[in-house]
Amino acid sequence: MEYKTLLKAGIQKHRGVLTGIFILILLISLSLGTVLTVWMNSRSYISSERNRAGFGDLTAWVSGVPDTESLTEGITALSDVERVEAQDIVFSNYTAHEQESDSEGQLILYTSQESRYRFFTGDLAGYLTDTPKIAPGEVYISPSLISMMGVGIGDEIHFAIARNGKTVSLTIAGFYEDPFMGSSMIGMKGFLIGEEDYAAITETAVGAGIDALARPGQMLHIFQTTDSTLTTGELNGILNENTSLPAYTEFVHSNQAISGFMLILQNAFSGLLLAFVAVLLLVVLAVLGHSITGAIEADYVDMGILKTCGFTSMQLRLVQLMQYAAPILPGMLLGLGLAAPLSLLVSSVTLSTTGVLIPARLPWGLCLGAFTAILLLLAGFIVLKTGKIGRVTPMKAIRGETEGPAHPMGKTAPISGKHLSVSLAVRQLITGKKKYVSALIVAILLVFFASMIGRMDAWLGADGKGMMDAFNPADHDIGVQMFGQHTDEEAQNLVLSYTSITDTYLLAMPGVAVNGIDYTANVISEPDRFHILEGRTSTADHEIVLTEFAAADLDVSIGDTLTVTGDSGSGEYLVTGIYSCANDMGANVGMSREGYLKIGRDDPQIWCHHYFLSDPSQKGAITGALDAAFGGDVHVHENTWPGLFGIISAMQALVAFLYGMVLLFILIVTVMTGSKILSAEQRDIGIYKAIGFLDRRLRFSFALRFGIVALLGSLAGVLLAAAITDPLVSSVMKFAGISNFASHPGVVSVLFPAVLVTLLFMGFAYLAAGKIKRTDLTVLITE
Repeated sequence: MEYKTLLKAGIQKHRGVLTGIFILILLISLSLGTVLTVWMNSRSYISSERNRAGFGDLTAWVSGVPDTESLTEGITALSDVERVEAQDIVFSNYTAHEQESDSEGQLILYTSQESRYRFFTGDLAGYLTDTPKIAPGEVYISPSLISMMGVGIGDEIHFAIARNGKTVSLTIAGFYEDPFMGSSMIGMKGFLIGEEDYAAITETAVGAGIDALARPGQMLHIFQTTDSTLTTGELNGILNENTSLPAYTEFVHSNQAISGFMLILQNAFSGLLLAFVAVLLLVVLAVLGHSITGAIEADYVDMGILKTCGFTSMQLRLVQLMQYAAPILPGMLLGLGLAAPLSLLVSSVTLSTTGVLIPARLPWGLCLGAFTAILLLLAGFIVLKTGKIGRVTPMKAIRGETEGPAHPMGKTAPISGKHLSVSLAVRQLITGKKKYVSALIVAILLVFFASMIGRMDAWLGADGKGMMDAFNPADHDIGVQMFGQHTDEEAQNLVLSYTSITDTYLLAMPGVAVNGIDYTANVISEPDRFHILEGRTSTADHEIVLTEFAAADLDVSIGDTLTVTGDSGSGEYLVTGIYSCANDMGANVGMSREGYLKIGRDDPQIWCHHYFLSDPSQKGAITGALDAAFGGDVHVHENTWPGLFGIISAMQALVAFLYGMVLLFILIVTVMTGSKILSAEQRDIGIYKAIGFLDRRLRFSFALRFGIVALLGSLAGVLLAAAITDPLVSSVMKFAGISNFASHPGVVSVLFPAVLVTLLFMGFAYLAAGKIKRTDLTVLITE
């Protein structure tokens, strides 16, 4: 009974602080539950849907196969292959809303008897119960094309099938879920078309001969036997060595690689949000510690009296534990309960980026494990901080003493009449500095994380330059690749009619096999342009550079030798360096032009001319002019790709969310801390009022204290972010194949979080100090 009485009295006395803790725990639990739900469900759902739809352990995109049945039989004959399933496709570039695709699309033959794909309702809120029949002239697309090209139902997509204007225009009839290549992070996109359109397009492409721009092909989904011990890389090597597959392969990707492509955004943003939750948890610990210390000081005499009545220190600590558990447990439970509907909202909002509708089911096992760990951490922290109760003695309580002197002696700042508000704020800070420790720690943590996100946003840039520099093997402004009868000189002259060219080089991206495993080769005419991280670039014709991921996959390092096979031979190459390029999740290698021509055929059409322009703002006009002049005979790309805009939008949304959370946390922390300080300073406020201080001046002085503390914490947070942002973010960005994140923010990007947090602390402190108006001079005549 006595526990209940003490607990009820404690909750009533400290209800303001406990309410703040409840809100903070609610926000943390809601964020953590949502992140874990989206992250876990993304992985499991995409994997299960890919398996259900019949996509193999390894998928090879092929074209020009004279006899598909013979090829698949040869692959199936291998002891480690269970079966091969083929999907008929047509490779073709496409255009929508006057925006040309950066990568070839794949027109996929679809029949209504299939159950491979799931189709969305028109509002993208759920799935159709009946499989639609795709009529002639219609196409179904991935929802990610909404964010990539801004298309919708009823819009047309134009596919270049052959020169001389042989283009097929198909009307978007709806959207389908593509767990295989539906993410906006994947350049290649699948388009479902009916049998009549597929037959007509194939006939046109084949009949066009050398004027064809599209080409028929297949996706070969290769399934390993259940008892196979080979990795997919080893299986890839065996296929290249023992079958005719390499002669027809466009590119090959494993199930794991496709999963990595599909989960890039989810993994990267989940990692950042989990780090943010960890920062918020540290904020809660700082606030909780300050609250416990303040409560013990305020209740010191009462605790001493309770000890004279027979209560032990352990019993009083238990009461404190139950008191703080009162807001923590409901906050965690409510946050966990709200995580499911918030996850559903996140899933629907991100559908046009991820290409899949992520289920909102809570992963109960993972959530309960994480929440239990947090609960134990908080409980242990409370038990540790309430250890001070053991130093409370009845004799001190009888004398009315507290744990420390009521007014610590020592140097204090002088008060200046010229700068009265500032000097008064500094004096109060120095005499009661312990009261502001939690605000200082909160400012450091929040500015640190806000600065880190700001550095990422600055690195990405308004046009995504940071991301594209990471994905490209070398920098450029615009790339122009010519086909057919038109020449590179014609294209270059057109570019020069808009702006001068300051520099240029050649780049090709053929497929090669490295130690039997398929990779994309970045073949460059000037290898010094590679983004080298370690070692040196490949200058001689027997040298090669690898990404960190390719080196780890091949288990090699600088100085080792590899066997590289192209479309006309193979050779031994020395690894001279590690370079940065996130294409294909980092599964690529770099070679000089001379090095590649030892094993690959030279063809003018594989080379893309990369230009640096004196006026880069002309890129859009040049792209339009080249398309208008040469049509299907030219492929132009800027230093971007359609999916990049989805990433920029997602980053902007993340920044807005994080700053919103920062605002809420600062508001709650300031109100909690400010209320306790104002309650302890009632008598001082009465004295200031008695000698003529106006409420406005006292409120400003109070807000200034928080501003000074926040400014000091903000500066520390900025320095902390500068020191550890790059290595910390690099570890997260490796999910996207980026291993060389290096932020170089401007002055505004560096200072903005510090200024914002400082102003928020001051503003909320000024509002919290509104109760100064209600302080009456009668506080001076009370005991």
